[in-house]
Amino acid sequence: METANPHSSVELFRKLETNQYYKNAFRPIIVADNLRTPENMGAVLRLAGNIGAQMTLFVAEDPPTFKPYKIKRTASGASEKTHWKVIKPNELTDYLPEDYQIIALETAPGAQNIYTTRLPEKMVMMVGNELTGISPQLMTLAHKSVFIPLPGEIYSLNVTHALAIGLFEWYRQWGSYK
Repeated sequence: METANPHSSVELFRKLETNQYYKNAFRPIIVADNLRTPENMGAVLRLAGNIGAQMTLFVAEDPPTFKPYKIKRTASGASEKTHWKVIKPNELTDYLPEDYQIIALETAPGAQNIYTTRLPEKMVMMVGNELTGISPQLMTLAHKSVFIPLPGEIYSLNVTHALAIGLFEWYRQWGSYK
């Protein structure tokens, strides 16, 4: 019988007990609007697993025709371990708890710097399409918009990189993990 390597990253994370955070806390919900690639869908699911998201909703007027194995490959097992669904835009509010606030991670008029904004504990983090951002229809649902300040000459991030920053800024603000 093989024994676990006590120096592996999995074993080290088990000792840190970071998963204990959600015993007394709320889990975020992720909404991704009209993503264009299966790789980004898979990476969003992996982030959902990393942060312990309550659910992930992929919003699309027409369901994506991606081959499932392409999503699964990038998700690294998270597609089977997280709760996710593809829905139409007009169905979104049916899936969201009323006491959760929708935060649009979008460079939009009136958006606030994510690092100087208190994010809600009960949060839906919404991200948009890699090319056009969050649709106007879904932006009307947002309680607040936040942006990630970028000091370099390139003023955009891949949707999954932006989502990672947003989710872990929320965790930094609300995480009881010490």
